[in-house]
Amino acid sequence: MKNCLQDIVVPHFNLTGKVAIVTGGTKGLGYGMAVILSEYGADVVVASRTEEDCIRVETELRSLGRNAYGVVTDVTKEDQVNNLIETVVKKLGRVDIMVCNAGIANTVAALDMTEKEWDMILDVNLKGVFFSARAAANQMIKQGEGGRIINISSAASECGAKGISNYCAAKAGVVNLTRALASEWARYGITVNTVSPGYVPTSINEKQLSNQKVKEGIEKATMLKRLGKIEEVALPVLMLASDFSGYITGAQILVDGGVSAQ
Repeated sequence: MKNCLQDIVVPHFNLTGKVAIVTGGTKGLGYGMAVILSEYGADVVVASRTEEDCIRVETELRSLGRNAYGVVTDVTKEDQVNNLIETVVKKLGRVDIMVCNAGIANTVAALDMTEKEWDMILDVNLKGVFFSARAAANQMIKQGEGGRIINISSAASECGAKGISNYCAAKAGVVNLTRALASEWARYGITVNTVSPGYVPTSINEKQLSNQKVKEGIEKATMLKRLGKIEEVALPVLMLASDFSGYITGAQILVDGGVSAQ
């Protein structure tokens, strides 16, 4: 990913001296976001529920010549999210960029869905975003220099799909939560935006995309007739984290091959 991104990204995306946090930053899209932020100068902290993954990614990001840490965090637990911010400030002095990426998915028909299955998705994908964004904003306000918060939603926020009603509800909630937070925190110089990916092959949809017919159906449903790439989602995150996005807030960038526009 590094070589192709360096070929296409304008050199002014310079995050040197910035400190970024990526929740769910050890795998898939989150890992891609952590890497690109590191490549363009930021010191990056990744948060995950798995200590082994945190250690692995911390080591990989340090190989890029950056300060990097992995902090075990369950974003559904407010005390753990607050501890994440405190740890970052203790180790790196500040928080400039928060990417609220942690998310999960399951597939179950609405008529069969249990309360536990509903709550599990909403807790991680919506409540976890709120806890993470708010904790970061509190620190940014203390610093008095503004900041960038990027919430990761999904194209499912714009178009419902069978079997994932809980996921669709949570991701739609993230989009409107972003608008509300942008309105509240603009006076502090904090921008809050959403990036909403379509289908990109990662561990979260590996089982679904292993079915060739399903995969082909998804490809046909997009205007561009293909799945997305991790770097194609990471690049808009880089832009929103940079100084180039200073006049963008409350916005949603759909990175879905046009599927939600049909």
